[in-house]
Amino acid sequence: MKLNFGGMIPISTVDWYGRSASVIFFNGCPLRCLYCQNYKLLDENKPVELEEIEKKILSAKSFISAVVFSGGEPTMQYEALESLARFVKDNGMLVGVETNGYYPERLKHLIKKKLVDRLFLDIKAPVHSDKYSIITGGVEDAGERVFESLQLIDIPLEVRTTAFRSFSDISGIAESLIGRDLTYVIQQGLPENAPDGEIRKEKPLARDELAALAESVSFLKDVRIRTKENGEERIC
Repeated sequence: MKLNFGGMIPISTVDWYGRSASVIFFNGCPLRCLYCQNYKLLDENKPVELEEIEKKILSAKSFISAVVFSGGEPTMQYEALESLARFVKDNGMLVGVETNGYYPERLKHLIKKKLVDRLFLDIKAPVHSDKYSIITGGVEDAGERVFESLQLIDIPLEVRTTAFRSFSDISGIAESLIGRDLTYVIQQGLPENAPDGEIRKEKPLARDELAALAESVSFLKDVRIRTKENGEERIC
């Protein structure tokens, strides 16, 4: 079996707060988000045998306690994801999956098979809003699928929103999270990394602006911000 492989960060301390983890990037994604910082992974084709990826994971094992699968969208290559997740678990490490939630049934299978310990779900706009289709490049059912994913997740969950001046409906997103046991992280969007030319002209939201957004949704029990300058901070 092969993985359309987008690269690896052998040791990361920012992808899973409180843990040292390797991050494996999967090429390919069903969405075309206007601000995607990993847009170069969307159409790349670099097939690599899973055995090679497993060797890379083992080479970092002495320094990590978890492996995070990211992308692109890792659930787009489900068979490779399941195989690698099982390999990680069999080697005594935790599995995290960073996902846009577009494939709820695939997430359900992973959870049922106990092959994922923590999900990092990227929610871009209120799930029933037309903004979801706009942000994702015209994918009409994106918000509906994310909403379905949100309903089925019954393991530790971190919801993430990358905020830009033109896309920062934090209150609308947070309202859909009321009553759920999760961490909500508002990430500082970096316009210079976006594929869309208009977004690249924007000024990034400052740390204090993000903190104010976080405070506005303090009805959630664990709200954090993540900035280039200060890393992750719990606000409320």
